[in-house]
Amino acid sequence: MKGIVQFQHQLHYSVYPTKKFKTTTCLVSFAAPLSAETVADRALLPFIMEKSTATYPSIELFHTPLEELYDTNLYAGASKIGKEHVIQFQLEVVNDHLVGEDVLSQAIELLEDVLLRPNAYDGAFQPLIVEQERRLQRQRIESVYDDKMRFAQQRLQEMLGGELAIPSLGTLEQLDHVTPKSLYEAYQSMIHHDRVDIYVVGDVNREQVEQAFNPLESLGTRRPRLLPEASRGEFKRLEEHQDIKQSKLHLAYALDVDPRTEDAIRMQVVNGLFGGFPHSKLFMNVREKESLAYYAASQYSSLSRKLFVYAGIDASNQQKTEQIIEEQLNALQAGEFEDETLQQTKELLFHQRRQLGDSPRQLIAWMSGADVRPFSLDEEMAIIENTTREHVVALAKEMVLEAVYCLKGGEV
Repeated sequence: MKGIVQFQHQLHYSVYPTKKFKTTTCLVSFAAPLSAETVADRALLPFIMEKSTATYPSIELFHTPLEELYDTNLYAGASKIGKEHVIQFQLEVVNDHLVGEDVLSQAIELLEDVLLRPNAYDGAFQPLIVEQERRLQRQRIESVYDDKMRFAQQRLQEMLGGELAIPSLGTLEQLDHVTPKSLYEAYQSMIHHDRVDIYVVGDVNREQVEQAFNPLESLGTRRPRLLPEASRGEFKRLEEHQDIKQSKLHLAYALDVDPRTEDAIRMQVVNGLFGGFPHSKLFMNVREKESLAYYAASQYSSLSRKLFVYAGIDASNQQKTEQIIEEQLNALQAGEFEDETLQQTKELLFHQRRQLGDSPRQLIAWMSGADVRPFSLDEEMAIIENTTREHVVALAKEMVLEAVYCLKGGEV
């Protein structure tokens, strides 16, 4: 995207100066290799850190300066992205020019307090806060079971193995082994060994950002982002039963497409034609024409080198639904789609990119992904525009069904 300023010291910065928003949004991202041994501690850690600091050792004391800074918002969380586990701290603060005060630097000082001076003593976080947050984390993990679509996708990823099989929050069993001391060890590892990236969107300039974040320059190491290798396991199928009305059918296709290449951008066109939009083959044929599914869609994950299909169905329709899905992929591989449909897909992808400028969070998400893709926004749009029928057919032929999971309910 035009206007993005990227520069490197010890940390890596991506800054988008704009007067469009009334707020300035900052994101500090810590990334480490995804591991089953550390995921539960790392997933809980941001929720502990955002509640208090050594300077403000209670939730009430810490919220006071945030409120005084025109209700500055601080969010924290963790997720898995490809082969990495990422902890993020996001700050949203009112534009300095609107209030005639240097709010941003004061808010960043609070963020630095969170990152550099946690509420810990003698090599451990506060036990009371840890226990409170562990209970909440347990509820978050258990909620996946209640959301049957998320549950089915998690089970599918467990079938695929590797990093995909590791839940981003960890398991209940792993959570039971988290202690105030193990959390502090995870914090020390995060501070000293994670790759740290900083993203800023707002009415700022490079010099202002460099000065504000200078105290964090001692953090982390600049190791390269971990990218997945191409992998294609033996075909797997699993069916499980629960007392639910709507069955969940999830499929995974393996793809040997490097996320740093133009083909990874072109795969978004393939996905849009297959199941990514309301005019796609899955939506129009599985859901509308055949009335086999309550919903049917696909999602391309470039970092996982997979394409996933989701469908909500009646259990009795599973075999026929799988057959129709296969027929739609075969049609795509044979080039059986209209030129108008291809152009409509491109236009929707263009629209998504034009909307990036309307949301600081979306801008930051795109900038984070652009760290992998060596293309500007204009270059991405040109790749999409120049994607041909031949490109789509060739990439669709790369899709190989790797796993099928069905969570069945009702009468079969």
